[in-house]
Amino acid sequence: MTLRDPSTASWSYPALAAITRRFSAGEPRTFTVAPDGASVCFLRAPSAFDPVLSLWVVDLSGDVPVERLVVDAASVLEGQSDDVPDAERRRRERLREIGGGITAYSCDAAVGTAAFALSGGLYVVDLHGDPDVRRLGADEGVIDPRLDPTGRHVAYSTGSSVRVVDVESGEVTVLAESADDAHHLGLADFVAAEEFDRARGHWWSPDGRHLCFEAVDETDVEEVWIFDPAAPEVAPRSRRYPRAGRANARVSLVIAGLDGDRTEVAWDKDRLEYLLTVSWPERPERPGEVGGGPVISLLSRDQRTMVVAQVDAATGSTTVLVEASDQWFVEETPGLPAVTADGRLVVAVVDHAADTYRLALVDDGVATPFSPPGIQLVGLVDVGESGALVAAKRSATTLESLEIGFDGSVTVLGDGSALVRPLAGSVGGLVVTASTAIDRTASTFALERPGSARVIVRSCATGPGAAVPPVTPRPRLLEVGSGRLQVAVLFPTDPVAGGDRLPVILSPYGGPHLQCVVEAGRIFAEEQFLADQGFCVVVADGRGTGGRGPRWDRAVHGAVGDVAVEDQVLALDGVMAEFGDLLDRSRVGVRGWSFGGYLAARCVLTRPDVFRAAVAGAPVTDWRWYDTGYTERYLGHPDEQAASYAANSLIDLAPQLERPLFLIHGYNDDNVLFCHTQLLSAALTAAGRPHRVVGLSGITHMAVDPVIAEHLIELELQFFREALTGT
Repeated sequence: MTLRDPSTASWSYPALAAITRRFSAGEPRTFTVAPDGASVCFLRAPSAFDPVLSLWVVDLSGDVPVERLVVDAASVLEGQSDDVPDAERRRRERLREIGGGITAYSCDAAVGTAAFALSGGLYVVDLHGDPDVRRLGADEGVIDPRLDPTGRHVAYSTGSSVRVVDVESGEVTVLAESADDAHHLGLADFVAAEEFDRARGHWWSPDGRHLCFEAVDETDVEEVWIFDPAAPEVAPRSRRYPRAGRANARVSLVIAGLDGDRTEVAWDKDRLEYLLTVSWPERPERPGEVGGGPVISLLSRDQRTMVVAQVDAATGSTTVLVEASDQWFVEETPGLPAVTADGRLVVAVVDHAADTYRLALVDDGVATPFSPPGIQLVGLVDVGESGALVAAKRSATTLESLEIGFDGSVTVLGDGSALVRPLAGSVGGLVVTASTAIDRTASTFALERPGSARVIVRSCATGPGAAVPPVTPRPRLLEVGSGRLQVAVLFPTDPVAGGDRLPVILSPYGGPHLQCVVEAGRIFAEEQFLADQGFCVVVADGRGTGGRGPRWDRAVHGAVGDVAVEDQVLALDGVMAEFGDLLDRSRVGVRGWSFGGYLAARCVLTRPDVFRAAVAGAPVTDWRWYDTGYTERYLGHPDEQAASYAANSLIDLAPQLERPLFLIHGYNDDNVLFCHTQLLSAALTAAGRPHRVVGLSGITHMAVDPVIAEHLIELELQFFREALTGT
């Protein structure tokens, strides 16, 4: 199989999926809605084959919406390569960012000016007036520039310093500078970015006179070395990796004034080790309510206690607003905590009695839920005077955009598709939604306002010249077993000649908080491609995968491995009960990546009676070598729960291998280190158990190179054909 020119129509599915970012390249993304609802900013690449993102605006002030290209990233680069700083490259790896050009931007409060970094330089542009793009400062290595709400200054990090640029004069001020490579300023620490969905490390005050920034001390964090055997002339790269049971980075918050004053925020860092969120709300309309300084949320190392606190910007002291605890773990919810304009604190709470994640208002330290039981909160987009704009689930396989009033009322937004995500907007105002359905492989992006017609934002991933998937996913969704497992089953598009029973490939992720079985056709494109090669492909969400409530999520605590395997077997049982006359139970394989790779390997190691072969991509094999934030949430601290770590490891299971196992891993992976595959391979070799290993040169956690992606799928198919069909 060879990679073909994008102008041709003869692409293979794997190569086309890789180069188009699974058919998402060219979709609009990263929306910002102006407060008056008259315009919306967003990023979009020019085609499905071009990853370079540019900045666009939709003007809604006239009778007809007008779309404008504000910044053409390719023109600004003028043919030069988009060479980003190493710290920015690592930040993008945490975000799984695979686009180029303008991958992020920020706006002032009025959404009249935007700032962005391009190839390490800092730029600003007037969104509605002068179209000229201005470069500010002489610095290379600009990371995550943020305009202050007034539009007068831009703050950014270089990794080793935090700097502020005057937009009018271009003058650069260094607010803080680190002493050595173990100290970083203005960027999110590894665990926050990788496990707690916090990508930023500095925040402006509403008046633009102070900047709150994160200071990270990695002195005590274990150092690991990442190298590529295919490039022996290149020195290994050092990374600080906080693995389970070892030291985390020491995180501080500093509030720096543009006039030179500096205050460190004080909290009990030994008790509350993780900094989850930071926001700086406006002063409230009602005196005495929350506001006037940053609001932060903090989490204990065992993740059983979360505190939301108000910071006094003048002294750095903190006042606890609300504290939550859970005997298993407390989780962060995207967009929360939030503060209303009149100073009321909105948080997420776990209602164990109703088995629901709910929204709540805090009064005098007490959180009172207002979203109805049974509606599972997924994330918050905005809070207004009357309620909240959220993404939520009322069934396991759908997602809805809802406005939930403080009185408990519920209003559904969107076009009625199975998945409707709110991306940006305000309660009662203009809302940006992305929607898709089980019979569609593309998403529709719309601007919606009560009483007005929907405005569709053009997607370059669809329409003339777009990359059309050479498969049409046809998943059949089932609910099986007493645990009501959600399962998708995909058969070959063309019936198999001769009526032979099909071999089965399970293709799960299976890990905590990532659902794969949802009513969106695009999710199953790769599985349909595999099915079309002569297999029945099954995707099953087991306990812990999210969308079902607190009880479901906590069912994996302490036993992520055994529970995940058990649920895949139960899902297979349910599929066989439904389609047993079409399937061959004696020929079952399993494949997966990351946690899915761990699950696939564990399936053949512990249940060879069920699974005949496995492909494990980038698998975690020894949880003592995975990061603190994820691992300790489910398995505890290894010094206290050594038996749990041993029970969930794959290393000691190596002598049990009876079935073919194919391991795939990128040498440059700094999330699941390559040592995981090497440790398991060494244990298998020592036990005399044959297996296959493919190490990927130049590849990090995800194999996004089109040539490699194309050939990996072919190798997988060859492996499964040999193991399951003997061909």
